Amino acid sequence: MACAALAVLGTAMPAPAQQPAIKIPGPLDGPLPRFTGAPAVAQPLRGPYPPANPALAPDGRSGSGLAAGNGAASPYPGPLGHGTTRTSAVQFGTCASLAFDAANHLVAVCNGPLGPALRLIDPVSLATLSTLTLPLRMSADRTDLAGGTHYIVRADGTLLVPTHARTLIRVAVVKNALQQTGSVNLNGVLASGERPFAVAAGFDGRDWTVGSQGTVATIPRGDGVPRTLALHEPVAEDIATDPTGTYVVTRDALYRLQARADGTPRIVWRQPLAAGVTDSHAGRIHPGPGTPPAIVAGGFVAVADGLNPPRVNVVRVAGPDSRRLACAVSVFRPGAGSVEAHLVVAGRSIVVANAYGYDGLPTTELGGTSTGGLARVVVGKYGCRVAWTSDQISPSAQAVVSRATGLLYTLVKPRGFPDAWNLAAIDWRTGQSPFSALAGEGLGHNSEGGALVLGPDGSAYAGTFAGVVRFRDKG
Repeated sequence: MACAALAVLGTAMPAPAQQPAIKIPGPLDGPLPRFTGAPAVAQPLRGPYPPANPALAPDGRSGSGLAAGNGAASPYPGPLGHGTTRTSAVQFGTCASLAFDAANHLVAVCNGPLGPALRLIDPVSLATLSTLTLPLRMSADRTDLAGGTHYIVRADGTLLVPTHARTLIRVAVVKNALQQTGSVNLNGVLASGERPFAVAAGFDGRDWTVGSQGTVATIPRGDGVPRTLALHEPVAEDIATDPTGTYVVTRDALYRLQARADGTPRIVWRQPLAAGVTDSHAGRIHPGPGTPPAIVAGGFVAVADGLNPPRVNVVRVAGPDSRRLACAVSVFRPGAGSVEAHLVVAGRSIVVANAYGYDGLPTTELGGTSTGGLARVVVGKYGCRVAWTSDQISPSAQAVVSRATGLLYTLVKPRGFPDAWNLAAIDWRTGQSPFSALAGEGLGHNSEGGALVLGPDGSAYAGTFAGVVRFRDKG
């Protein structure tokens, strides 16, 4: 009855206060090694990096993945392998988006059988301090991620969260509690049946949102009304912004958009992208290009297409149509390559993970796993090249790189039983993996599209199918 009432109201609802952490079960992790390899030495990455977005919380705090504008490159250090320990907590759903509030609490959107919820989590104990239940998903389709998955953290510490109820809600953290402080109703803004998929903070003084059917809208931060543009192409990826505009990936193309004086979005250019042929084992949630747009320093934006093997397409932000595509580099083995996780960008390098063979949770059970592989693409003066490849198998995690340590962090699942999930540290420069630390065994530790973020204290946090795992060096 409560769920039905929530669906009718379509509003975020506060849940009971603090809930103690319950460890994610790992039925057979007893014999598994807790650590393999040797400690690494921090080698900071010099960049360059895109300019920080003044409308967002500082890099590292503003959100996981690319919607926060940081290219999944965190200024915070991650574990170096010095007695790395782990703790975990059940959150009853995959935590696909993670960020931090001003008090260093972890903020997570977790989607489970009871629907999506926004949670405020103690960064050490992983106890849930506050929960805001979001409107229920209107579809049982697991590929339908519009609403209740992504969010951003503003410069003032408030959150802007798209919901299944066709709203954008504003949420503040007040005395260790999540409180909804406002809402933008998108009825009459989005098309009939369309829901907001993603939201971003523009450098132009406006917020931007895009609906699942391709309606792009600007949202004034003060007085005014939303302005829209219909692309008439489905959207299933986050959007990105930088001082040159807003970037949207549809099923068919990459767009660069800007707002007119009255806020109405306009198309600056459209770059077609190859969609490829649907493959039931491609590890893809939806057809079309496989990643959100990623801003690359030096005047580029990158996205992986839907071909097999996929290509990392690097597009010049400016310039004539004939020279817009800087390069399109194929990665992974023909017939066994696809991309679903976001691109990770640091400097003029892009790391991409192979999703091929991940057909869902059963893929990594009973000793199984996906095809795997990672690759680093470097954007050079005269084109692009693959700098290294790795055999690490990261079926679906949304990875992060530390600017402070020079290490990429992701959840990996090697072949073999028991089903061990590990945090792997991978050298950004060489592709070698100095160490890995056990996350846990079994279904609850499956990354299932969960995010990884690095905390101000040097911890790494990974969203999994059952909750959150924290990794921390001793001392």
